[in-house]
Amino acid sequence: MKNSPASPVRLASVLVVFFQFFPENKNLTVDISLCVGYSRNTGAVFFNSQTIYGGNYERFTQNHVNLGGGGKIGSLAATLTEPGALAPDAASSDTGSANKRGFTLVELLVVIAIIGMLIALLLPAVQAAREAARRMQCSNHMKQWALAAHNHHDTYGIIPAMKTKSRHTNSVLRFGANYSLLPFMEQPALYEIAAEMENPWPTVDQNHAVSQNIPTLRCPSDSYGKTPAVIDSRYQAVTNILICRGDTTTHDSPRRGADGYAPTRGMFYWDEERGLGFAQDGTSNTILISETVVPSARGTSEIRGGIARFTTASTLDTTDWYHDSNPCMNIPKTGRNFTVGGASPVAALDRWRNGRFLDGRVIYSSFNTILPPNAINCVWQDNENSLGFYVASSNHSGGVNTARVDGSVSFITDSIGTNGLPLTRQGRFLQGISPYGIWGALGTPQGGESRSL
Repeated sequence: MKNSPASPVRLASVLVVFFQFFPENKNLTVDISLCVGYSRNTGAVFFNSQTIYGGNYERFTQNHVNLGGGGKIGSLAATLTEPGALAPDAASSDTGSANKRGFTLVELLVVIAIIGMLIALLLPAVQAAREAARRMQCSNHMKQWALAAHNHHDTYGIIPAMKTKSRHTNSVLRFGANYSLLPFMEQPALYEIAAEMENPWPTVDQNHAVSQNIPTLRCPSDSYGKTPAVIDSRYQAVTNILICRGDTTTHDSPRRGADGYAPTRGMFYWDEERGLGFAQDGTSNTILISETVVPSARGTSEIRGGIARFTTASTLDTTDWYHDSNPCMNIPKTGRNFTVGGASPVAALDRWRNGRFLDGRVIYSSFNTILPPNAINCVWQDNENSLGFYVASSNHSGGVNTARVDGSVSFITDSIGTNGLPLTRQGRFLQGISPYGIWGALGTPQGGESRSL
C-alpha cells in the first residue's frame, strides 16, 4: 500500500464493502487512524480517528501525534477487537499527544452574564434614542400642519374655520380644519373626494379613500394610531393633531349668550375664519395645535385616549355654568387605566377620541387648555356632543408637543401652571385674563396676557 493520504481512505472503503458482503463479521470493530496533516518543522503528524463497525463508521476527535520526524505519512493502523472491547487509541501510546480543551460551564455562564449586562445597559439607551427620533418626527408633522395653515392664510387671508361645510348641496356644518387644509398637505385628490361628502364620515363608496391615514396627521410614538378607527362599521382615518379651543369647556354649538354656552376662546370658531391678526396676545404666545393619543378601542378606560364620564350629575357642580375640574383630577387610577364603576361614579364614554379626522366636533378634533397635558378627558354627558374637559396627550415622556400660531413648535411639560384649576364661571361671562395660569393663557389669543415659556 502506498504511503499517501488517500490510501487509508481507500482501505476504509474496502472494509465497509467487506462488512456488507460478509454480515457474519459485523461483530468486529476496526479502529483506523488516518493521517490528515504533517508539520515539516516539528515532525508532527495529525491523525483523524474513525471507527468502522458493521460497515458503518463514525468520525471522532482529532489526535495530535509527535513522531519526531520519523513517522510515515499515509500510514494505516487497524486493529481488530472483539465486541464490547475498547479499540486502542492510536495516539495514546505517544507521550506528545495533546487534546484541545473547550469552555467550562462556569466560563460559559460568565460570558452569558456579561452579554446580558451589556444588553441591559444598551437597550434603554437605544429605546430612548428611538423615542427621541419619533418625538422629533412628530414635531415635524405639527410644523407641517402649521405651515399648511399659513399657506391657507396666504391664499385666502384666513386660517381654516373650526367647522365648515363641504361642496355637497346638503352638507352638514361639521367638516373640521383638516378638511380645509387637505390641498395644502399634498392631498388634493382626497380633498376632491371629501368635498363631495354630505357628512364627515364616509359612505360605502367613499370608505376606502377616507380610511387611509395621512402621515402629516400622525405621530409615530402612538402605536394605536397606525390603523383606522372602526365607527358604525366604517373604517375611518384617525388623527393625532388637535386644534386648540382655548380655556373654555367647549360645546359643539354656535350659540352664545344667556343660554350659557361658552364661546371658544382659541384661534378657531364655528364657520368663522380668522386671520393671524386675531392673535392679539402675540402669535408666538398663542397655541394653534397640539397632539393627543388615539385610544386602543372605542369606549376604553385608558388614561391617555379614553374619556371618563361622570354617572352622577351632582358630581360636577354645573349650576349657572360653574365648572369644577377638580373631580376630573381626582378620578382613581389603576395602572394605565382610570377606575370605572364600583365606588367610582365614572364610566367610559362609548366614543372614539380622534376617530374621524374630517369631523370638526370637539371629541374628534379639539382640546382645551384647562386640565394639564396627559390628564384624563372628562365629560358629564353621554354623547359625542358633550361638554367637558378635553386634554392634550402623548406617549412622549413628560409632556406634549405644541405648535404656536407663528409656526414654531415647542414641548409643554405635564407640570405647566394651571393656577390650581379654580372653580370658574364659564359661558359668556368668561373674559379677559385666563384663570388657568400659563396653560390657559397660551390657549387664548385675546386674553390680554402675554405668557411665554
